Amino acid sequence: MRNIEIMLYDGMIGQKSVLLALSSLTTGNLNSKLKQGADPYKMETVLPLAHDYIVTPLTDEEQQAQVNANLSSYVAMHPKAPKKIKNGLR
Repeated sequence: MRNIEIMLYDGMIGQKSVLLALSSLTTGNLNSKLKQGADPYKMETVLPLAHDYIVTPLTDEEQQAQVNANLSSYVAMHPKAPKKIKNGLR
């Protein structure tokens, strides 16, 4: 029953697919008109309410995991990084 409610909310009321299409078209159009070196438009700046609806905020644990993954990939790019880091910590 819960899945049906979510499908109804996203499909018939929320129009999630329309919001995704609208945001990509809008940001793409605006970004094509930017000058060289300008900050690109993102969905969160153009359609902030739609962004909050579509992309749920990360929990503290998910944020920490993302930070760790970003740091690990940054360190692994170094040519002299140990093989343990390049192959992933296990």
